[in-house]
Amino acid sequence: MAMVVKKFPHLFSPIRIGSLVARNRIESAPISMGDLTPEGYLTRENVAAYEVKARGGAAIVNIGESNVHTRTGKAHGRMVPLDDEEVLPSLINTTDAIKRHGAIASIELIHPGRRANPRYFDGDTYGPTGGPGLFGKPVIELTEELIEEIVEAFGDAAEMARLGGMDMCMVHAGHGWLVHQFFSPLNNQRTDRFGGSLENRVRFAFMIVDNIRKKCGRDFPIEFRISGSELTPGGFDLDDMMEFARMADGRIDLLNVSDGTFHVPSTNTTMVPSMFLPHGCNVYLAEGIKKAVKKTPVSALGGIGDPEMMEEIIASGKADMVALGRALIADPDLPRKAKTGRADDITPCQRCIVCMSGSFVPYVKYPTRVGKCTVNPTIGKEYELFTSVPSEGRKRVVIAGGGPAGLQAAITAADRGHEVFLFEKSGSLGGAIQFAEHVPFKADLKKFMDVLIRRVERRAITVHLNTLLTPDLARELRADVIIAAVGADPIVPSLPGIDGPHVVRAVDLHDEGVTVGPRVVFIGGGLVGCEEGLDLAQRGHRVTVLEMRENVAIDAAYLHREALLLEIAKHPEAITLLTHMRCKEVTLEGVVAVDEAGTTRFFEADTVVVAAGMRPRSEAVESLRDCAPDFLVIGDGRKPQRVLEAVRSGYDAGMHL
Repeated sequence: MAMVVKKFPHLFSPIRIGSLVARNRIESAPISMGDLTPEGYLTRENVAAYEVKARGGAAIVNIGESNVHTRTGKAHGRMVPLDDEEVLPSLINTTDAIKRHGAIASIELIHPGRRANPRYFDGDTYGPTGGPGLFGKPVIELTEELIEEIVEAFGDAAEMARLGGMDMCMVHAGHGWLVHQFFSPLNNQRTDRFGGSLENRVRFAFMIVDNIRKKCGRDFPIEFRISGSELTPGGFDLDDMMEFARMADGRIDLLNVSDGTFHVPSTNTTMVPSMFLPHGCNVYLAEGIKKAVKKTPVSALGGIGDPEMMEEIIASGKADMVALGRALIADPDLPRKAKTGRADDITPCQRCIVCMSGSFVPYVKYPTRVGKCTVNPTIGKEYELFTSVPSEGRKRVVIAGGGPAGLQAAITAADRGHEVFLFEKSGSLGGAIQFAEHVPFKADLKKFMDVLIRRVERRAITVHLNTLLTPDLARELRADVIIAAVGADPIVPSLPGIDGPHVVRAVDLHDEGVTVGPRVVFIGGGLVGCEEGLDLAQRGHRVTVLEMRENVAIDAAYLHREALLLEIAKHPEAITLLTHMRCKEVTLEGVVAVDEAGTTRFFEADTVVVAAGMRPRSEAVESLRDCAPDFLVIGDGRKPQRVLEAVRSGYDAGMHL
């Protein structure tokens, strides 16, 4: 028998984690579910969400933030309550689903400390040191008696997790939660045995380890998630955490190295790396921790999604494992695809942070509690993957439009066994997201477009380029279903001079032959205006973005908007954002606008870019409505929105024919 050659031999080699052997070096980072029951129990939909990661090949599947001691703190509205024995049935159902696919089941233990939110529990707020609270209530310094009680609670929570079928646990000692607060000089000014020296500040953490060992034994591995650095003046740094790692070496079974602290919101964008940072931006921290240990393996994370990068991290000795969070939301089958030679079919994470932003309390007013992903339309619908009913016979499906909505509809319909015809009036597929190849921080969107196109090419889908689906052609095809994915047109405001030779629509900005001058004014400061403005600023143009509303980029996901504005702030001389600006006229020299005070202002421009929104191609949609027994409208043709909604509407259309 011929030997099987692995493309990523280091990534897909087993590794020992305490008493366990993980089948490869990929762990699914802890991901919380916002749609737990009000009590915090896992639903069948939650079970399915974790199961698809196990089925996809991850070695460890980690359930996210789970509360250990509700009496003294709760951070979110719905957290798995490991201090409530009624959680056991849903835990057992979840771990059964994970382990049936050969993965290790783990769970993250957390106490929020001074980040406890009174909105979600009725009690006092505690921290290593007293002081003003984050959410109105003052922080009370923990007594030694309460510290001992919380240590016992961590051990009890681990014991509950083990009873629920968990193979191991993760203690969250990073990101600004209670264990981290003890580590941090920013939060810990105690003068007793829990404060001062690093040895004293980490004492609480090792008491937790010892208590878990006492109650769960040596054959229940303990992973610690730490911030390799707080990246903040006065906080701990990598040298401090390397010293902690030396103390922990052999006492902890796996070290998972992140960075930052919620107490300094600007570190959110490295803790959860945005698209403006390089992939693997936090690996250097894991590499530092790895140098400090001899026994305990180390897991790296930080916007990692490319198997080639993962292989290099392991092979070079920077870390022993990689932890993937959003990458396994974008494509839970990533490990299996990489292992079986299908890496070019991996759906790339966009690092748009949509998945977290909807429920990122307390920064967003109302948590949506529903998981979504820009590029994976099955997120939040994983239960369907195990229970979907076959379509009612093979149908002839005709799709008008080869943008992200049309491509996804074609792929899903073909996978469901239908005969699919895809018509695109231009000479290439991709639609509105083709611009991504011209914007460096949108490189992952270009990768996603290429993946969709390859998926269409590899299926029995008949593609007609340079062909407009007219009503006559649609009727001639005798389709059972027509899906209109015809897109949208840019809104051009009725302003004097808007048809000038130096005026460009944002959708045309990257077209061949379009020249952009050194001074650029954008009419419209939504997500498109801000992102395109940033791109031009990074290329050396002087950019002014005029928005008539009170805020810019309000159509962006919260965490992406935060990252975008931080990136724009790095170029104060190159890009200016102005709100409450109502544009009145475009001249050959620039744009006339009126500000909130009613003052008329003039902005010089060599090029004016119109980014005032989009409107559906309603006429094209209606022309096709009566050309088949069934008719669906998806994507921007229904309502101009983000790629997320386009892909999701395409999936829904193809899934439920």
